[in-house]
Amino acid sequence: MRPDGSCVSAGDLFVMAEAMASMLGDSATGRRVGVTATNTVEAVAALHGVWLAGGSAVLIGPMTPAAEADRRLAVTGCAAHVTPGARPGVSRLDPDEVARSDGEAVVIFTSGTTGQAKAASIPFRALESSARTIATGLGVGNEGRPLASPPRTPQVVFVALAHMGGLLATQTSWSVGKPFLFVPKFDADTAFELIERFQLTTVALTPAMVFDLAYAPGERSIAPVKSVSCGTAPLPESTRLAFERRYGAPILRNYGQTEFTGAIAFERYDDVKAGRRPPLSVGRLADGVEVRIVGDGDVDLPHGEVGEIWARGGSSMAGYLGADGTPKSGREAQGWIATGDLGTLDAEGFVAIVGRSRDLMICGGFNVYPAVVEAAVNDVPGVRDCAVAGRNDERLGEVPVVAIVAEAGAAIELEPLRITLRTRLAGYELPRDLRLVEAIPRTANGKVDRPAVAALFD
Repeated sequence: MRPDGSCVSAGDLFVMAEAMASMLGDSATGRRVGVTATNTVEAVAALHGVWLAGGSAVLIGPMTPAAEADRRLAVTGCAAHVTPGARPGVSRLDPDEVARSDGEAVVIFTSGTTGQAKAASIPFRALESSARTIATGLGVGNEGRPLASPPRTPQVVFVALAHMGGLLATQTSWSVGKPFLFVPKFDADTAFELIERFQLTTVALTPAMVFDLAYAPGERSIAPVKSVSCGTAPLPESTRLAFERRYGAPILRNYGQTEFTGAIAFERYDDVKAGRRPPLSVGRLADGVEVRIVGDGDVDLPHGEVGEIWARGGSSMAGYLGADGTPKSGREAQGWIATGDLGTLDAEGFVAIVGRSRDLMICGGFNVYPAVVEAAVNDVPGVRDCAVAGRNDERLGEVPVVAIVAEAGAAIELEPLRITLRTRLAGYELPRDLRLVEAIPRTANGKVDRPAVAALFD
């Protein structure tokens, strides 16, 4: 479906896809093709056209700077670049010869929060596995009807198609015969209007989108919504509470990675309604997913201890692309992916996230996890959002500092806040500096930009 409510049938979409495959011809067979992945029906048709032509698609976000887009096309060895639209364009490229892995569906670049974005090779079997897992988790079966057969409630896709969340929402809907409606660019007013127009009972949002709805001005309602699924980045506890208090619908966190083609764990509606929500939890493991909590020396840790989260399942990537264009595995073996996230797993299968391994601070020999400090700060009345970063310290090595966004109209006094935190945090976890800011620096994917937070204290 298009934003104006008009429908494109599955047959019409395949006609568009076949036209794209014809435009690409043999040049796409066994090769990679870049696709500017706008949130449009034409982009979905272009993606399927690449697949029909025997190629795999390198998804390029429409907001990617031109120089970075050119780099991504080059390092993946794309034979062509497709720009979707009413009159789609195909630019022929002259790449260095690179290999493509068998069964590769798409290449998606990670967010690059540790530096230059890396190219993850996602096979068809991973997309299929994740689509089945999501459909089962949502209780959605194959409806066996044409996509345009009314009356139907569409899956409204707010997340970008170039992001794993948008791609999976589209492919899951496609696999179960459910119509989907793309929103080219998110804004709160559009979200409220679509919820009312289609009487949506569930929506999938990013943390930034949840924030916009939670603090939207005026009298607002999302009365039809039973629950909201939220992923792609950590959701601040203060934002979750503000949303749930205002609208009454629970936020169901999900935790996954591009490298894992979606969800590793997610919160179930029944668990949340029953109060089964351990601190910092992102829910229980998804069906078919195994998790290890790994400590120093790659040793498995017992329930409740913090370590790096390793995951394994049918939806794992083939690997990151190396210089020759073929997927390479890291230090992991036997299908395990080291996520880079630090967390715990309890006996009931609940996963809790305390931060990224690269964000871990060691203060005077003690581990400081940003998520633990942020949870304590966000729990203080008047705090809308916060972010923790590490600052070098000659004596202790590194100390936590916190940037804070106040609620509208709230007057936060920093000294009383420090006193409050002393009752909630260990001495080594206490922020050495607090600063009020207008907004938390974030990356294009909505994740906290911790180097930029640290720079606020220079």
